[in-house]
Amino acid sequence: MDILKNIIIIATLELRRAFTTRRGLAVIFAFALIWALLLRYGVFGAAEWLRTGGNAIGAMINSRTVTSLLNWEVPEFAVFWIISLYLFPMLCLTLAADQTSSDRARGTLRLVSLHATRGSIFFGRYIGLLVVQYLLLLLVIAATVIVVVIRDQSMLPVAMETAVMVFVNLCLLIAAYTAAMAVISLFTKSARQATTWAIILWLAIGILIFWLGRYFPQADSLKWILPGAHIKHLLHHTSWQSLQLAIVPLLQTAALLTSGYIVMKVRDL
Repeated sequence: MDILKNIIIIATLELRRAFTTRRGLAVIFAFALIWALLLRYGVFGAAEWLRTGGNAIGAMINSRTVTSLLNWEVPEFAVFWIISLYLFPMLCLTLAADQTSSDRARGTLRLVSLHATRGSIFFGRYIGLLVVQYLLLLLVIAATVIVVVIRDQSMLPVAMETAVMVFVNLCLLIAAYTAAMAVISLFTKSARQATTWAIILWLAIGILIFWLGRYFPQADSLKWILPGAHIKHLLHHTSWQSLQLAIVPLLQTAALLTSGYIVMKVRDL
């Protein structure tokens, strides 16, 4: 019970740090501004195109992705789906980068460990940042539902069901990316360094797997170790069938958190 209590306390502190510190507020403000522009000029505009000329252009292009977009009952969420599958992982690389790195560099992590177990610190920070991102996700999904209702009030039931499906899938994706950043943060000294190393690692591992796959076809299956590997498959799903891929981010999250917990236990703070 003490461990659970400590996890909740640390997670709550992460929430406060995200919404009260200068850096946290700057990231959230930038996120809100970007999404406001995307909703106005991206989601709204692209959805209008899908409703009017999308079928004709989709037939000419004969693209599987465009065809999938045309199959959505709510065009706004079709565009939101495409954007958010790539934008939220990018947000995660920034927002979830500083889970333990800067505190360890300043020496405060050692002080905190005197009052809470290392596992409580690791999982508390992870859960806190996960909740922050889920709140931001809820905000933009709610805004998208409002955009749909403004256009057509009769679409509210369908929009709500689609919103829940999108939310669940994105939550799983964000969980895997945040877990990866939790592990990377254990080896870096600042949030910027963690973000930089995350980008380098993703590119390096991706290129290595692609190269190995050219000479050893079996090695192509290694791509599933990277968070986000199932994004291109999610792009072609428009319903709850997308949860067929849920096992991928779930296993990635479990493996990364287990690895991070072990490193946290043995690493010098």
